[in-house]
This record gives sequence, structure tokens and C-alpha cells, in this order.
Amino acid sequence: MFNEKEKNLNKIETLIGEKCSIIGSLRGEGLMKIDGSVEGDIFWQDDVIIGVSSYCKSNVSCQNAFINGKVEGNVICENSLTLEPYGKITGDITVKNLIVKEGGSFDGKCTMIASRNAEELIE
Repeated sequence: MFNEKEKNLNKIETLIGEKCSIIGSLRGEGLMKIDGSVEGDIFWQDDVIIGVSSYCKSNVSCQNAFINGKVEGNVICENSLTLEPYGKITGDITVKNLIVKEGGSFDGKCTMIASRNAEELIE
């Protein structure tokens, strides 16, 4: 019924709600979803979901990112970056795989990396 990726996206371990605003850097692991706002860098060891209502003035480093809100800053993904229909990135992106769905946009430079270089960029 669900594939493995869909199962994992249902297990949110960290949630920043719509009415939550964080000023400062975030560092952690496990699936994180942001629906509020973050002003500060995000260093995440696993996947990050940035919801429609979110605003991040952040540099983001993670395994996979699903962006459906607004990000002002650079994004580095060790694996895949999915720019969803309402997603907008203003900044440079460095990824192994890039998926841009209709409506998603970014203003910046895109650098595609080999998997061996990705680990060096995240650290």
C-alpha cells in the first residue's frame, strides 16, 4: 500500500508548528517538518520537510529536502532535493538529485555533485 519512502515521511520526529518562530541554528537527526519560521542555519542528519506555510532564512544541510515553503539561503542535500509546487528557494543549491515540480522555483546557482563529495559538503 505504501512504499518505504512514504512510510518514513509519516514518522515525523521533530515538528516546528505554524505558530512557532525560532531564531538560532538547529542541529539534529530524524525526520523534521517545519511549518513555522526559522532564522538560523539548519544542520540536519536526516530528511527535512519545509511546509507550505513555512519561511526559513537559513542555510540548510540535510540528506533529502522536500521544500513547499520559502527558503532564503543555500541548500545542500546529500541525496535529493524536491522542490514542491509552492516551494521557492532564493540561494544556491548543491544536490545529487534535483526534482522540481510544476510551480516550484529557485533563484540561484545549482551544483550537481557525485555521492562521494556530498558527505564532505554536509560536514
